Amino acid sequence: MRTGQKFALCCAVVSVLTVEAFAAASSADDLAQQAFGILQQRCYKCHGAEKQTERMEALAHNIMLEDAGDETYVVPGDLKASYLWVRVGIEKDMPPKKHLPEGMPAEEIEVLRNWILEGAPAWKGSHERPFITEIDVLNSIANHLFNSGDASTRKFVRYFSITHLYNNPNVSDRDLRLYRAALSKSLNSMSRGSVIVVPTAVNEQQTIYSVDLRKLGWQDLLLWEEVVGRYPYGLKPIDLRQRQYFDKVAELYGEVAFDGFPYVRADWFIVTATRPPIYHKLLDIPEDLKDLYSRLKIDPEENFQIETAQRAGMFESGVSGQNRLVEYHNGGAFWISYDFKSDAGRSNLALFPLGPKFEGNDFNKFAFEHDGGEIIWELDNGMHGYMLVKGTGERIDDGPVEIVFDKNHTSGSPLIVNGISCIACHKKGMQPLVDDIRNGHALRFNNEAAQKVERLYPPAAQMTRVMDETNEKFYSALKKAIGPFFDPDTDLLKLPEPVSFVATEYDKNVDIIAASRELGFEREDDLRLQLSGRNIQQLGLGPLSEPKGTVKRAFWESAESGISIYQKAANEVGFGSAAIGAGF
Repeated sequence: MRTGQKFALCCAVVSVLTVEAFAAASSADDLAQQAFGILQQRCYKCHGAEKQTERMEALAHNIMLEDAGDETYVVPGDLKASYLWVRVGIEKDMPPKKHLPEGMPAEEIEVLRNWILEGAPAWKGSHERPFITEIDVLNSIANHLFNSGDASTRKFVRYFSITHLYNNPNVSDRDLRLYRAALSKSLNSMSRGSVIVVPTAVNEQQTIYSVDLRKLGWQDLLLWEEVVGRYPYGLKPIDLRQRQYFDKVAELYGEVAFDGFPYVRADWFIVTATRPPIYHKLLDIPEDLKDLYSRLKIDPEENFQIETAQRAGMFESGVSGQNRLVEYHNGGAFWISYDFKSDAGRSNLALFPLGPKFEGNDFNKFAFEHDGGEIIWELDNGMHGYMLVKGTGERIDDGPVEIVFDKNHTSGSPLIVNGISCIACHKKGMQPLVDDIRNGHALRFNNEAAQKVERLYPPAAQMTRVMDETNEKFYSALKKAIGPFFDPDTDLLKLPEPVSFVATEYDKNVDIIAASRELGFEREDDLRLQLSGRNIQQLGLGPLSEPKGTVKRAFWESAESGISIYQKAANEVGFGSAAIGAGF
C-alpha cells in the first residue's frame, strides 16, 4: 500500500516537472516568435531586404548572434553587450525617427529585452531548413528530365543548383532569393533570345532550376561545352544509390547528349559565365567595335554628321578621374563612352569636344583622341549587353585601371571586367550624366564649331528624358527576370544588385560549414573527422579543422592535372570522383 502510494507520488512529481518543462519550452518558443515578428516588422526592410548594413541580417538568428566584438548584435543573456539592445533600448535611435516618428512601442522593446535575457532562443524556421541530399537532387533532375519530352528536346535542358547554399545555415532565406534572382539575371544578360527566360524550379525547395538552352539562343551545344569545360565541381557519385540516379540522368540524356554533369552550381556559373571568355562567347560579342556597329546597323560617323548622335561630356565620372564622354545612338538603344588616360592635349574635352577624328569630319580640328570605351546596348529581350574596347575599337576583357576603375571591386579587384563589373555598376540601367561641355564652349570655338557643340550636346532635360526612357525599358525587362523571386511590392532597385552580391559572397574564404555542405555532409563535425586523414591533410585542407579556419575559394577550385582540390577532397571523403569537362 505504501509502496503504491510512493510510486503514485513519484509519477505525480515527474508529471509536474514535465508540464513545467513543456511550459518553459513553449514560453521560449513564443518569446522567440514574438521577437521574430518585431524584427521582421521594424528592422528587416533596411537590415535584410535592402541590406543597408552589410553584416546585419535581422531575420538570420545565427548572424545576429555572430561574434563581432563590441558590435555583436545579440549576446544571449547580456543586454549591455548586445549592440541591438544598445541601439533599441538604450540610445533608442533605432528604428530611425523618419521611419517610426513615435519610436518603437514600449511593449515591443520589452519583448526584445526579455528575449535577450532569456538567452535569445531561436525562432522556428531560423535556418532550420531540412537537409537536401545528393540523392534528392539527382532524383529531382531525373524526374524532371523524364517529363521534359523526348531525347531531341532533353538534350537542350540544363540544370543549376543552389542546394549547397540552401543546406548552409549561414545563408539566409533572403540571400537564397538573391541567388535565384542572380541566376535569372545573369542568364538573361547573356541571352541571344527575344524574350525573358525565367529558370524553372524543379523541386519543392526551389534549389534546382532548369532552362532550355534554345530559349536563350544557345542551341549550339558547343557553347555549353565552353561553360562546363571550366567547371571545377563536377563529380560522379561513389555511393551506389547516388550512382543509380546519376546513371538514370545519363540514360535520359543519351550517350551523345550527356556532358557528364547533371547540374552546375548556380553561384559558380553566375561569377564565371559573366566574365570573359565565356561572357563574350555566350552573348556572341564580336572582336571589333566595327562589327558590332554593323550588326546593330549603326553608323556613328553619319550620326555625328546628321546629329542624331547626342552626347554629354564630363570632366570626372564615377569610374574615372579623367574626362569621359557618353553618347547615344538609335534613340537610346545604344550607348558608347569615350575614355581617356589623361586630360591633356587632345584628351581635353573642354578644348576638343568634336571627336573622334574620321575622314569627312569637318571638325577634326576640334576632335578628341580617346584611349578606350564602354558600349552598352539593348538586347532583344530588353536587358543590356556590354563591350569594352581600346581606342582603336578592338575588344578587350577588362579596362586598364589608369583609364577606368571599379571602386566596389566587383571582380575581386579594381579592374572593370567586361560583363560582371558592368552588370553590377549599371543595376538601374544607365548612370546619371552631368554635361560640362555645352555651357562652357562659347569662348573657345569659332561660331560654326560652337553651333555644332550645341546641337550634339543637348540640354540636360533632353538627355535626362532619353536616359529615363532607356532605364524604364531596362527595368521592365529586369522585373520580368528577377521579380518572380521576391514579393510583388518589393522595390527591386533597392535590393543589393544580385550578380555583384553573389560575386562578393563567392569570393569569401571557404569555412568548415561551407566546405561540409559542398562535400555533402549535413554536419560539419562529420567533415572534421575526415580532415584528420593523411591524404586529405596533404591536399592542404588542414586549416579547416582549426577554429575559424578557412581556405581560399581560388585554392578550393585550383586544379592540378585537370582535377580541382575540391574534386580530390570529394573523392577522399567518398562524395564523388572527378567528372572533368573537355576544356578544364
